[in-house]
Amino acid sequence: MALNAVMLEQGTRHPVPLPNENFLYHCSGVKFELKSGDGYPGDSLSLASPSGTAFVSNQRIIFLPSTTTHATSTTNQPHTVNSYTIPHSNIRDQKFVQPLFGANRFEAIAVPVANGHVEGRAMLVLTFKEGGGFDFATIARKMSERIQETGEVPAHEEELPGYEGPPGDSLPAYPDEAPPGYDEHR
Repeated sequence: MALNAVMLEQGTRHPVPLPNENFLYHCSGVKFELKSGDGYPGDSLSLASPSGTAFVSNQRIIFLPSTTTHATSTTNQPHTVNSYTIPHSNIRDQKFVQPLFGANRFEAIAVPVANGHVEGRAMLVLTFKEGGGFDFATIARKMSERIQETGEVPAHEEELPGYEGPPGDSLPAYPDEAPPGYDEHR
């Protein structure tokens, strides 16, 4: 997991894809929380953003807040972040939580990456305030399982397009005559 390490396309709020990366799904209206440590001051990290966009690619999960600041904290008080990214290979114990009251959540244990600005394992929670959580969690789980089973990142994970017939043909042409030996009166 890496904090504030996502490059954005110039003039947009979209992440720059890594080599061979395809973005499979994104969802707006997502609340971000990342908590690590045991809760004691100086020993814990608590980061949060009230609203942003979560992306799933064939290589990683990314969160971009709606507004960015440079505030982070090593206390229990949540603050906002500029960006967050974690490779699928560093995600453990994923689950999709559908509470009786409240918004759906994607929860996972995030294992740190070298120079990612976050030390130790952390609990990642993405709360989907505007829907889309089930699709996000399904794609993220599918990609993580595939990468952990094969050890390689798939080039893409997209559904096949629907079939469209040749242009100008609305229905196939039917013969004017019945085939030989066919009797209509049977």
